[in-house]
Amino acid sequence: MKPRFLLSVQNQIFSRLFFLSISLVIIFNSNLFSQSLEVDEVDEFTKNRVKKTTYETLHASMKFSAFFRISNINDREFFDLKMMIGAQVFSIDKDQELMLKLDNEEIITIKNLEYAITCTGCGAKGFGGSTGQGIKTSYFLSREQHEKLKANKVIKIRIYTSDGYVEGEIKGKNYLVLKNALSLVE
Repeated sequence: MKPRFLLSVQNQIFSRLFFLSISLVIIFNSNLFSQSLEVDEVDEFTKNRVKKTTYETLHASMKFSAFFRISNINDREFFDLKMMIGAQVFSIDKDQELMLKLDNEEIITIKNLEYAITCTGCGAKGFGGSTGQGIKTSYFLSREQHEKLKANKVIKIRIYTSDGYVEGEIKGKNYLVLKNALSLVE
């Protein structure tokens, strides 16, 4: 039989570990869909209504990383993209395509709005990748495309660049984060 003070110490340790575990679960789950509007304002000079979500991960692998946000300016929507392909320097021409494959086999194709070339830190989200080569660009998103993306699961992405294209699967919660972003800018 253990002395009373040892049982008391064990109970205190167990209580603290239990509390810590519950706290970590709550923090992790609250960050799971923590995307929010980074900008939600009417520009005082242009009177444009602007909504922009935070950048979130769309795809991350050893081959490439892609982050996105949805922007809405006066009811015109844009799919903003930040991307890094290793340490590679590349560009995306005006009208080059980004394709999103849906779970119903439909392909949504959007076109780049202007020429862009990699620069240091441009494809990064936060500190990770801030010294690497990346790109930041935007694609126009029609109302019809918005509705299809919101109604279906995106399972794969293909992004055309000056060097061909990169493609990858949309895994885990990433397709839900995209749906959430579309809802936030409505």
